[in-house]
Amino acid sequence: MTKAHVGIRVADDRQSVTVEIGSIGSPSSPVALDLEQLTKVINLLGQARSRMVEGTPKQPLEGRKIQTVIDPPWYVKVADADHPLLAFDHTFYGPVAFVLSRESTARIVQVLSVNLAVPEGPQGKPN
Repeated sequence: MTKAHVGIRVADDRQSVTVEIGSIGSPSSPVALDLEQLTKVINLLGQARSRMVEGTPKQPLEGRKIQTVIDPPWYVKVADADHPLLAFDHTFYGPVAFVLSRESTARIVQVLSVNLAVPEGPQGKPN
């Protein structure tokens, strides 16, 4: 596979980005995208990534660097008794959501309950 270079530049007015993708050593053609178009590209890349990792074992998140968002807008909906949906607006990726198993829901409630029992400390960016 040919090595590629990727360049992204946000316009001064922050209304668009210019994206360049090309083979190293070859010219590339810049493409300007507005926020809606950029979000669509991010979603398409996410779908492609999902297909690439399909069937591979899920890796634990503990100890890995995670793109953290502090107190994003979020939404919880109980789709059915066993599978709540949790959605939030990630500044890097746009709106994302996932459906939780009953076991995951119980574990999250347990961890958050312990967190609420601890006195509030200074605010900072985790991980």
